[in-house]
Amino acid sequence: MLVEIVFQYRTLIGKCALGVGLDWDEIEQINSIEAAFAPTEDDRRMKVGRKFRREKANLKGLLRGDRINDRVDIVEVGPGGLVIRNAPFVARGEQVEIQIDDGDDSYRFRAEGVWLKDDGDDYRVGLALIGMPVCLRKTVVSKHETDVIDTIAAAA
Repeated sequence: MLVEIVFQYRTLIGKCALGVGLDWDEIEQINSIEAAFAPTEDDRRMKVGRKFRREKANLKGLLRGDRINDRVDIVEVGPGGLVIRNAPFVARGEQVEIQIDDGDDSYRFRAEGVWLKDDGDDYRVGLALIGMPVCLRKTVVSKHETDVIDTIAAAA
């Protein structure tokens, strides 16, 4: 899945930033991901310094920040960042967290607002990924019994 590839790339880049270093297989993995997302020569954004192209996506996410806790649509994803729709106002330079759930995995990325455009009642926001992501894996220890929390989540 696209999100898992971006997660792997951001994790490996984070290891480099921490000074941990990479083994040869990890270096090869970074090179292959960068090659897969390299912008084409006719991509106009390449001329303004974008390192990676983004892929179209149709994902749901949860955006968290200072007084932000909103569900958003993720329409483009790449190793350098993503584009979201139906989003609240995110100021340029404001740091947020984007949560993307995929089955039993919950990916958490830190991002920074880069651009913002009106999109009807909400906004279309460009986010640059920063730092090292986290992946939480859900495991079931015992059979789940329906409770009040489940009814609240279902109502949302």
